[in-house]
Amino acid sequence: MLGALAALVGCGAAWAQEAMYTEAATMPSPGVFVLRPQVHYYRFGAEPDGSAASTERVIWATSLQVGIERALSLTLEVPVAWERIRRPDGSSESNRGVEDLDAMLKWRFFKDDSGGVDTVRAALLAGARFASGDNRDFSSQSFNPHLGAVVTVVRGRHGFNQEVSFQFNTGGGGVDNLGGGLGPAEAVRSNTAYLFRLFPEEYAADTKGSWYLTAELNTLYETNGDWDVRVSPGIMYEAWGFAIEVMAQLPAVQRLNNRATLDFGVGVGVRITF
Repeated sequence: MLGALAALVGCGAAWAQEAMYTEAATMPSPGVFVLRPQVHYYRFGAEPDGSAASTERVIWATSLQVGIERALSLTLEVPVAWERIRRPDGSSESNRGVEDLDAMLKWRFFKDDSGGVDTVRAALLAGARFASGDNRDFSSQSFNPHLGAVVTVVRGRHGFNQEVSFQFNTGGGGVDNLGGGLGPAEAVRSNTAYLFRLFPEEYAADTKGSWYLTAELNTLYETNGDWDVRVSPGIMYEAWGFAIEVMAQLPAVQRLNNRATLDFGVGVGVRITF
């Protein structure tokens, strides 16, 4: 009996594994909601056209995911942003607004639970980013569909997610494309996440939660020739019903001719299931 309970605890925690910047092939059960508020701080360097010497941006991104069927979910994300721009002449200005909204369907088409926490799952991702109604400082004023896929593998204390996606952009410009992927060029993303369970080494019937080290490689290629590769280390605590995550983003390769480079970023988030 204890062994069965331990297995259930382990499976529940393993299936919920998801790093901050990479999707996972997991989803809530039908009628279950996952609320995920996150706060991100980014600092960017100078704009190539000389319009800004540096930019600080804070994004409050709130997503709500609902399980529709056993292998299908719908997620809506609303990102609210505040930024401060420092001009080359020493002056500065602050703005706030709502970035493009994102609606996405996730359909899990493969699942192989081989025992304990071990599982292999794959899902298709389909949705669109669309104008929030705010001005061009934050919103692209366009409808931008995206399609992708993700594979999740859990083996004991190790978790792995690999996501790839393509976004067809129908509008946008340099102002609202500060972080990349929201300009007039199409965007190809590859996100890889590795999670290692620090504690507990083995699940037991009285396990309350789990601590993970996380590491991500986030790659964005835009068809205007821009490459942006970031490394994202972090830590996550995951329990029944909620999770807390803290991650950083550091530039690895930035070959950008059309937007500012990233100096660094940091994010804090909470995931609540109800």
